[in-house]
Amino acid sequence: MSVIKLRNARRWKGSGVNPLLACFGGFVVAFLLRYVLSPFVDEAMSMLLFACNCIIMSYFFGYLYAIGLLVVSIPTALFFFRKPFLMMDGLGNQDIFLIVVYGSIVMLAAILIEWLQRERYAAVLQQRVSETRYQMLIETDQARRAEYAEHFAAAAKRQGLANAGAAAKSPAGAVASAAAPAVSTPGATSSAAPTLAPTPAAPQPPADKV
Repeated sequence: MSVIKLRNARRWKGSGVNPLLACFGGFVVAFLLRYVLSPFVDEAMSMLLFACNCIIMSYFFGYLYAIGLLVVSIPTALFFFRKPFLMMDGLGNQDIFLIVVYGSIVMLAAILIEWLQRERYAAVLQQRVSETRYQMLIETDQARRAEYAEHFAAAAKRQGLANAGAAAKSPAGAVASAAAPAVSTPGATSSAAPTLAPTPAAPQPPADKV
């Protein structure tokens, strides 16, 4: 059995929540949490919460939103949570390393999540299509059975009426034929009995004169 190819498997994203508002809310939450933890962790794990937010948003809304969040999160983390704070004086080796590591992790996770979500949604769509076809098959079979039942019922009804009519006619015909007298027709009698032509009388000899 071949697998059904569904082109709309990429439309697996939910439509109940606005993706932009959800991504902005997740970004604000990640920023606030990292800001609260700044006195304890200093500049360590500056992009960890932002990367987690990108992966979570990719699970719900797709990899495009995750990449967009990553593009916004990298300069935000470098500006606010990397020394010197609130300044951009160039990228050091440590900054480039963090960008490569967290960027690779987020992009790889987003692509894998996108692929898995599409496969899951495709399986759901195939199940729905199979259930719909099965339901249509059942309805068609039921309609065919009902049609056959009506046809057989009509045929049985006609046969019953024909048998009843034949049974009603046969005794009356037998009684009428038995009670009717045998009547011979004149034509039949005349044709059966032979007719004889009258014979001419023999001539008498002349009497002798005296």
